Amino acid sequence: MAKDDAVEIDPDDINHEALSNMWRFSPTDEETPQIHAADIVAFIGQVIAARSSALKGEDMLFYCWHDAQCRQLRFSLVSRSHGRLPFRCELRETQDLALIVDRVVNGDWRNEHYMQEPPEQGDEQEPAPFVLPVFVAPVPQEPAHDHA
Repeated sequence: MAKDDAVEIDPDDINHEALSNMWRFSPTDEETPQIHAADIVAFIGQVIAARSSALKGEDMLFYCWHDAQCRQLRFSLVSRSHGRLPFRCELRETQDLALIVDRVVNGDWRNEHYMQEPPEQGDEQEPAPFVLPVFVAPVPQEPAHDHA
């Protein structure tokens, strides 16, 4: 369904575009043992390929991130003309989809200690500033260039 869903293009409103094009999912407790990061990477790759062929002539950005509070993998599309992604936090963009997927599958869904209180420590440390890792890819995908 995610591969074939209609895409909303709204170069005047990045939030409307992002919310209209967003997909999110997380497995049930019963499904979690069968989920593997490589399968999710392959699935997202298929979604990007399907979007690329459906959006010929458009200039969009596909992006994917781990929503830690909701424990979901999320992905969406926005027009490149916005010149940014629709987040109000610091981002660390990556072209390594496996980094995001490993974080959500192995760091969250398959981690029974996820979001539990850390053990008490003697010295309170300053919390690190929040930086959201986000996978970003142009859609349609630009053709690969061989450097033979």
